[in-house]
Amino acid sequence: MRKRWLIAAALLMLLFISACQPGQPTNTPPSFVPSVGVTVIVPTTQPATETPSPEATTGVVEPQTGERTPVIETPAPTANPVAIAPTTGPVLVSTPTTGSFLLPRAAATAKPRAAAMKITHPGPYSKVSSPIELDALISPGDDRRVYVNLFGEDGRIIVSQILDFGTYDSKRFNISPNIPFQINSAAELARLEIYVIDQFGQKIQLISVDLILIQYGDSDETANDIELEPYLVTSPREGTLTNGGVLVVEGTARPVADSPLIVELINEKGVVVGSGETQVSPPSEGSSHMPFQVIVPYTVDGRTRVRMTVRQESTTRIPGTVWLSSTVIFLDP
Repeated sequence: MRKRWLIAAALLMLLFISACQPGQPTNTPPSFVPSVGVTVIVPTTQPATETPSPEATTGVVEPQTGERTPVIETPAPTANPVAIAPTTGPVLVSTPTTGSFLLPRAAATAKPRAAAMKITHPGPYSKVSSPIELDALISPGDDRRVYVNLFGEDGRIIVSQILDFGTYDSKRFNISPNIPFQINSAAELARLEIYVIDQFGQKIQLISVDLILIQYGDSDETANDIELEPYLVTSPREGTLTNGGVLVVEGTARPVADSPLIVELINEKGVVVGSGETQVSPPSEGSSHMPFQVIVPYTVDGRTRVRMTVRQESTTRIPGTVWLSSTVIFLDP
């Protein structure tokens, strides 16, 4: 009797414990609760596989999925946009309205650069005896020739030379020709001029230096004082097309003389179809060039290719242009 009672009590105890425990699925592991200080990182993309992609073999790295796409800002259009024409044609910069014209946008200040052509020696007002030992950096024109003139103080041509560099492939190089001369006086003021021309015979660039020719004695040379390009035109640019009868020329200049800066528009026949000038102050302290703006009215009947020249005239006893640079633009009425 006692044995049956003990078995019944054990069965009741097991039923009671079983009723107090919650049911758990047999195939689900218990949840993991991290301790304090552990950061759980949840990746947003699938991990990379060990098999290299075709791009990896070529060295091209593709961006991972989920990376942020960089923001590309598009500038707002300006009030007077510049229309860029194909490279085979001119570039339109302005369109006139009735009774007025639109000025091009303000040109950026050009950085000073080394002169494209320059006379290294003799320098200004050097005392030179015959022959003049010229050393210059030049860039031949369309005919691959360089023209050299030596003018006397009365404007006469003492020496004229044409140097042919048709066999040279370089666009810029140094030359060192000897220029013999004869004068009747003991000494004479002179100007040595070098220029190159385009296919229409117009001057592309002209450089010069004033010298003192001596009949006897040894030469006494000064240093070259022009290392930077004197005239830097920022607007209009090469190949620009302008209409409306007025061209606004902007840039910076380092004057080589006290005379005004002259801008001329010359067509393929050598006719000046527009001109203007302005006085440019000498550079101030800390500046190599001073800004300028020239308003050039012009007259053409149709679209015209012109060479825009920027030059200064002599203020000494010898007349003529002392420095000239140019660029080709197009004009519409």
